[in-house]
Amino acid sequence: LVTASDDKTLIVWDGATGQQLKQLRGHDGGVNAVAWKGDQIVSGAGDKSVIVWDAASGQQASMLEGHADTVCSVAVEGSLIVSGSGDGTAVVWDA
Repeated sequence: LVTASDDKTLIVWDGATGQQLKQLRGHDGGVNAVAWKGDQIVSGAGDKSVIVWDAASGQQASMLEGHADTVCSVAVEGSLIVSGSGDGTAVVWDA
């Protein structure tokens, strides 16, 4: 279980116990969207970026940049990540 926050962080939780497992920091704006991608976490934020995280370590695996405004949504389909932005665009990333 993972949550996104306006304080620029994501928190990974143990769904059975409710205990916080990790706090992920790397965005420079509030985090608006989050999705699982296998053993990775994908997040989108007000800093116009999408970050792919290694869920086990909590480390940033990659940062995807290309939007001109806040990233409002992320979705995962197989190996693809789709991000939607306030700039009116959706970007498909093969990451």
